[in-house]
Amino acid sequence: MRISPTRIAALAVVFVAAAAGLTFLASVASADETWTYVCDEIEEPEDVGAEGTGNCQAEHGAPATGPIKQKFKLHQRGVQPKPGMVAVCEGESQNGFGEAALPAKVDGFGCYVYEMR
Repeated sequence: MRISPTRIAALAVVFVAAAAGLTFLASVASADETWTYVCDEIEEPEDVGAEGTGNCQAEHGAPATGPIKQKFKLHQRGVQPKPGMVAVCEGESQNGFGEAALPAKVDGFGCYVYEMR
């Protein structure tokens, strides 16, 4: 039994489309990893939305220094958030969500706590 060149070309197109789809799904899955900072202490001073201090660490690709340019979470080390509760810093404008200066501190702008359902 011989496979025609047309059938080979059709199978190649299907294979390439499937590979592209899997690559897209993998990139979407990794994009869902919200940047997170974990610090020894978390405070809510008046001049910023939230401030993490002491031995701060970045997770999920969050920058260690400089401006934070997307939504992120800020957690206190050793303290599990209440089930269904999330602290999120969404920024006061599209250009500024916070400022990182690890390991000393992380400032978050426009931060709040909300309940997940």
